[in-house]
Amino acid sequence: MSRTLHTSDWHVGHTLYGHPREEDFDAVLAEIADVAREYRPDLIIHSGDLFHSSRLTAADLLRAMGALHELADVAPTVVVAGNHDSPGYLKFLNLVSGPSRGKGLFFVDRLRPAREGGVLSFDACGGEQRIRLAAMPFVHPNRFWRSSSTSGMTPADYAEGMRGLQAELVEALREGYDPSRDVLLFTSHVYVTGATRSASERAVHEAFEFPAEDLPDVSYVALGHIHRPQIVPGIEFPARYAGSPLPMDFGEATDSKSVVIVDADPGRQAKALPRPLSSGRRLAYFPGTLDELRAQASQYDGTFLKADITGEEPGTLLTREVAEIVPNAILVGPVRAREETADAVLDEAPGDEPDLPDAFRAYLTREGMSNAAAEPTVSAFTQLLNEIDDETPSPTPAEEQLRIALSDTWTETS
Repeated sequence: MSRTLHTSDWHVGHTLYGHPREEDFDAVLAEIADVAREYRPDLIIHSGDLFHSSRLTAADLLRAMGALHELADVAPTVVVAGNHDSPGYLKFLNLVSGPSRGKGLFFVDRLRPAREGGVLSFDACGGEQRIRLAAMPFVHPNRFWRSSSTSGMTPADYAEGMRGLQAELVEALREGYDPSRDVLLFTSHVYVTGATRSASERAVHEAFEFPAEDLPDVSYVALGHIHRPQIVPGIEFPARYAGSPLPMDFGEATDSKSVVIVDADPGRQAKALPRPLSSGRRLAYFPGTLDELRAQASQYDGTFLKADITGEEPGTLLTREVAEIVPNAILVGPVRAREETADAVLDEAPGDEPDLPDAFRAYLTREGMSNAAAEPTVSAFTQLLNEIDDETPSPTPAEEQLRIALSDTWTETS
């Protein structure tokens, strides 16, 4: 039986409201390496968003590569690009890694044809089995922009384009398939219909989604992009989001973080089970009075703490008082007293914040802009959010019309 370890969405370099998280990353990445050494997989898959930003620091690069080198010493390790990753950096990392690094460390920076790294093969179980992996990094919706369109690209265009790209990879994956030996896997960094976002993740993921039923029926589908670990619902074969190993915001504070251990035999569906992770400081939310906080102070040692204090004059800054009560916590943001009302923030999930487009729409409304006038601005803002991590933003309709006009200019005849 072959074994695969699936991890994803490390987001190395992420800070929490400006607070560095180096020790949290060091702890959880060391824990993932320990899990790999314990379970001894034949293959390790990282399904994207290795880094939090496409602009890396030397410390982020060293931290991520140090962890990946530990994994590659255990088993061949494949990293596909997520929407936060720089394809250029990952291409460079692949050039300096490859099969010579430990048992193999491979970076799939962009969607590649099968024979150029889109489909990879690895011996498993001492050569008795072979794992074949089709790798589909994040594909930006701009790829499916149609130059003939003046209304932009629709979610249906995106889904159709993704189906075509995936079909090419899966056809190559199945080429020469030996049902007595081969275990077929597929990995992609994509938002799949029905996946549950954490409260801190932007709803713009859902603007371009891929139907779950269109995922390939293979032994296991290893997905990245969504931070909450979960099974993809509504399909008969195992497909999972491994999720992020650390909570990225308070909207993920209650998520159970994990990696996935996948056991499979040729011609059979895999058995995929999460293996919980426990490293990294906890994100904690406290609603209540200062006296209640004093009574519970030990619970918040070593946490990132967001506190809402009641029973004080609304608007009063209480950061110093709270810091004295919980000196070993890292306070996230200034602590202010708030009014205790029936519809106060306590009735919301801790850390819930409006999606950025909704917050921007509310801001425009407060500034006196009508709903009719605000919507085009909010639409443009949402498009920018979709493109913020892409190196080649799509043309606007006006730009496309100008390009067409300039390519067919009128000339005066004599």
